[in-house]
Amino acid sequence: MADSQTVSEFAQRVLLSSSLEEKLTHAPSSLILDPPRKGTFKAPSLPGRPDHLKPRPNRGKSPFPSDQQIHNAEQRGILLHFFANHELLAVELMALALLKFPDAPDAFRKGVLHTLQEEQNHTRWYLQRLQACGLNFGDYHLSPMIWSHISSMESPLDYVSRLSLTFEQANLDYAKHYSKILAEAGDHESATLLAKIYKDEIAHVGHGLKWLRRWKQNAQSDWDAWNKQLHFPLSPIRAKGLTPFNEEGRRKAGLDDNFIASLKRFHSSRGRSPDLYWFNPDVELAAASKNHTSPKRLDQLAADLEYAFALAAPSADDIVLLRNLPSDSHREALAAQQLNFPEIAPLSSLAQLRQVRNIREERPWGQPNPTLLSKELGLQLRRIVDPQGIPAALCQNTNELASFIADHPIDDWLAKPLHSSAGRGLIRFSKHSRSELPALSGKYLIEPWLQKTLEFSLLYHSHPPAQGGLRFLGICYQEVSQGGQWISSTSARKPASLLPPDQARLIATQVLPAAKNEILKPLSELLEKQNYHGPVCIDSFLHLTSEELSWHRVSEINARWSMGRLAHQLRLKLSPDRPLTLTTIPKNETIPAKNTLILSDPATAHQRLAILKFLPSPLPRTHSPS
Repeated sequence: MADSQTVSEFAQRVLLSSSLEEKLTHAPSSLILDPPRKGTFKAPSLPGRPDHLKPRPNRGKSPFPSDQQIHNAEQRGILLHFFANHELLAVELMALALLKFPDAPDAFRKGVLHTLQEEQNHTRWYLQRLQACGLNFGDYHLSPMIWSHISSMESPLDYVSRLSLTFEQANLDYAKHYSKILAEAGDHESATLLAKIYKDEIAHVGHGLKWLRRWKQNAQSDWDAWNKQLHFPLSPIRAKGLTPFNEEGRRKAGLDDNFIASLKRFHSSRGRSPDLYWFNPDVELAAASKNHTSPKRLDQLAADLEYAFALAAPSADDIVLLRNLPSDSHREALAAQQLNFPEIAPLSSLAQLRQVRNIREERPWGQPNPTLLSKELGLQLRRIVDPQGIPAALCQNTNELASFIADHPIDDWLAKPLHSSAGRGLIRFSKHSRSELPALSGKYLIEPWLQKTLEFSLLYHSHPPAQGGLRFLGICYQEVSQGGQWISSTSARKPASLLPPDQARLIATQVLPAAKNEILKPLSELLEKQNYHGPVCIDSFLHLTSEELSWHRVSEINARWSMGRLAHQLRLKLSPDRPLTLTTIPKNETIPAKNTLILSDPATAHQRLAILKFLPSPLPRTHSPS
């Protein structure tokens, strides 16, 4: 090796050599720093490596060992194999940065060179520990993931944002956590190695932070500058390890409180294409009219309720669109209760996201499908599973209505528009006077008005047949107003235990068995005919007759999300064994501090706050006839 070797020559040797020994050999002390010049170096598709060490995306991943598996020597070796590959990729990417940005400040290039040589040390240390575990480098899959995310870097700022402040920041979590786990497993040499690497990684993150602050706009926070610099598919989620979040290491690296808090609460997909969620509770109205425009009052109510949907429906890998983004303080308050938003974006960005993101599936509250959202679908199921139940018909004018109700000795009736929810358009009338009969405009579902004592939803989820088909999830109780507007939803693991004896007996002996055994199959067939897969609920209720308490099996089918399903999801997340109620209160009402969790952000709510109430068992008798 010539004493007059330049930094660029050294970097080319590290990046392109197929010899692992050459890649891991330090630069000579006489290395010459090239004078600044315009960069023209084009990154190769992969770094040079011996054939058996080339990263291959299509060979399949080796499973990452769990903490419990680290007690096994081979599993410890697999863990160290992962880390060795990451360190070698870091060496190669730092060499690439030196080649791509020869006009960067000398101090920056010297810092990259110093970090590169520390990463060479880390790689060698891992390889030595691998041998002690009886493994060779290359025995397991070598992923090119980090290379694919970073090699396209376009500037020194891009480099520090992607490598130093993203993947090396995640190492603050991994190195500290696995040093502890390895020590507990008795592998003190590997634990000591991880502790040494952890200290170096703190300095590496600090190096990136120093240059981010030098190159960012003065008005930008560190978090905003870094987050803006990352390009899809890279996001801040990659700066967190799949281990406990290490605040201490980040503070030692110089990251400020805002950066640490923002990252801690950040959630998005780590790999798979996200599903896209948004809350559109006016979907029935949109299904009825192509020219539908949501009224301001309904849009404000949607904004007040949408956080319940955003916190219950998507997974951490998804994106949810919101009318009002939550404040940082509200996100932190929710995170303290183990409720985290996934990746969030403004609802106004829907069209843009469809163009720039690889969305796996769109999953709004509901799709405006006129057939799926028609009350006629529920009537079809009712005639199958409850043919001797209450009389009902579809009528579209007064003559049809009068003819139908004349055949039944029932005084009080309801007319429901085929596409409506929350009691909109509901007409209650008596058959005694023809002049009082409603003048129908379009099809209505006509059925008796009944004295309800308990309203509830039968919750299902429709999967494709190959994935298990339709599954029954449980029961959720609903409280609604006289006009049919939703007031609250209550979910419990053992729903019958919350009720008075007569209601509990009927739920346990009739409702639950029929929901699983009699309703599931015909409901599945109806949904499959419409090729519908997703959440679905059947609105159902108990009511008083002159003789007894009776069950009306099918009031409506909702082939969409429902407030009851949200309550069910939130209970599973927060308190699987404890009943809870999802409801709202006026924005300015005093909120009980005990057993209450505020979902809405008081700073942005219009009129009401969505809240959760954690309940004692049994449930107090709050359901009244409607």
